[in-house]
Amino acid sequence: IVQSGGKKWRSKEIKSLLITGDQLASSPTMRPFLLLTALLVACVQASMAKKMCPNAVIFNSYNFPTYYLTQRGNGEMGIAIGNGTRFVERDALDGTKDGISLESLSQPGYFLCNVDNIIKLVKTDKSALFNREASFLLEKAGEGYYRFKSTTHSKHYLRHQSMKLKLMSWTDTNLFKADSSFGVVCASDKLFKLDVCDGEFHLISKNYPKYSVKAGIDVISTISTTNGTRLKFVTPALNGNPRAVSIESAEKPGHFLNTVADHFVMMTKFENTAEFRNASTFKVVIMSNGYVRLQSLRNPRHYIRHSEFKLRLERWAETKLYDQDSSWKIDCALIPCETKAFVYNPAYENARGPHCEFAPPKWWQISPFCKDLPANRPSPINIEMGLCKNKSAKVKKIVLGKGWHDERKFIVKNNGHSIQADAVNSADLTVTGGHLNGTYNCFQFHFHWGSAANVEKGIGSEHRLFDATGKALPTPMEVHIVCKRQELSMSKAINTTDAITVLGGFIHQMNPKDHDGWAGHVIAQVLSNMTELFKPVGHGAVVSAKDVETVELQLRDLLPESLHRFVNYDGAFTTPSCNPVAQWHLFTDSMKIRKELLLKFTKTFFDKAKKRPMVDNFRPVMSRHGREIRCSFSNKEASPEEVKKVASETRVVS
Repeated sequence: IVQSGGKKWRSKEIKSLLITGDQLASSPTMRPFLLLTALLVACVQASMAKKMCPNAVIFNSYNFPTYYLTQRGNGEMGIAIGNGTRFVERDALDGTKDGISLESLSQPGYFLCNVDNIIKLVKTDKSALFNREASFLLEKAGEGYYRFKSTTHSKHYLRHQSMKLKLMSWTDTNLFKADSSFGVVCASDKLFKLDVCDGEFHLISKNYPKYSVKAGIDVISTISTTNGTRLKFVTPALNGNPRAVSIESAEKPGHFLNTVADHFVMMTKFENTAEFRNASTFKVVIMSNGYVRLQSLRNPRHYIRHSEFKLRLERWAETKLYDQDSSWKIDCALIPCETKAFVYNPAYENARGPHCEFAPPKWWQISPFCKDLPANRPSPINIEMGLCKNKSAKVKKIVLGKGWHDERKFIVKNNGHSIQADAVNSADLTVTGGHLNGTYNCFQFHFHWGSAANVEKGIGSEHRLFDATGKALPTPMEVHIVCKRQELSMSKAINTTDAITVLGGFIHQMNPKDHDGWAGHVIAQVLSNMTELFKPVGHGAVVSAKDVETVELQLRDLLPESLHRFVNYDGAFTTPSCNPVAQWHLFTDSMKIRKELLLKFTKTFFDKAKKRPMVDNFRPVMSRHGREIRCSFSNKEASPEEVKKVASETRVVS
């Protein structure tokens, strides 16, 4: 508080007076305090400038404006299309004046930290070394953009390279400058969102309901009855407005609807200029009839409309024709059936929607549970044994029922996305213990695997397994044994939290000189009649004997020799409808089978026409969202050497 002439002036009042400077300068009694006041305001503004956002902040790349800073596998940071990791700005942990450290909003105590020039999200150990590696100075890199300079390593900046976030020495090149600059979006800002679509869409004309926008590259966009272009909203808009959108081609990422000469609308490649950003920014006006209009923010009261089937930006006119030609229906776009990604065909699961195939990012169109949100407890996730510092008191010893050790009949079939075996009688295939509340009956098992090339690389499992040092372990296949709570019907279990448990085992390639283990023996039985597994038959379908095979096997042989080491977490199904009802128990001691058996799985097909080999049928790893990983062991029991030793021990078939 500054006091003069009997009046008290608070800092916010002084700032207001400075803005209207004449009022302050005209007061003779206040002139002696003009310099002091200016200094006070400068201090206030400097303090305000230090914090980019009042609550949480997310960052997008200057070079790739639709890519946001986000956590990748094993804690590493990078850029990717999506919502981005939210951070809270903290004073620099190493005490550097005007420096900052960035703490994860969803994982308190985890900070952006330099680890051998790779930037990771790491839990603080409050050491001086950690504090130095997690502290940065902000440098302005243009309007709304910043660079992060290390307080410890001279002339080193955060920069993305090959989509990974690294700490690198400054080089005076345009590429380095662009890759080290990040835009700021305050998470408290309300981003535009439409409830009717959460992904790709078509724009359908109100005047011609069978016509949708066709946006070829560098040609005037039109409306057409065929081959409408799949589009997606980008928020914030390219000019940084959090309440506006830019419209990107889902078929040609990096290309945006843009107004060009004579106000025509084209799909053109992104240009990092203010002119392009502003010309590609629109406000979505939602009307009461469910249609929308797209208003230019650069040209007020100008909307995208079609005129003689061509898209133009034209000033609003109070006519019925203009109203209809500038009104659009947003129609959610389904991914084409010819996609090469792992797909899930709802035709085989009696799911709602057209009988078409969806890649994992589109599964939300089948079920909202498939969105990567904390409430959906998505699976799979990375399993990092480095988190197993102490044995959890929340998990008990896994106990299997008598039926696990006896020969039991299973009906094997191709269900359209995996090879699955259903128990004919699961009454004594029970499991208790772990993190389970009650007795569960195990009624089916199935597999997830990679392509032939990925099998060689050790890729194919859904969950990714990392040892205590953070090293990824080769896991080209994963088996899931699915069980439900004994007293519940199937229809009730799949809609009841924790009423399903999945016992998961990791399988990898054995040394050619080794003997087949029990797991290999069982899998060989499952695949004994491969001709019947080429084509999918589907769940709940009426099938003939020729579409399936019946085998007798001991279910216990599909789990590792020792059940002592496992991790548990709250999760969900890894295929639609992704219900968040599963307790996962994953055994970390791997099982080994022959390479020929692994490759035999790649000879099956997603489709009855046998045109699409069933390979890479794993869902990508999802966010952990801070969920607890409960371990039945501590790191002292599960050193990398011990894991390797136990994984190499297999029972030999006589």
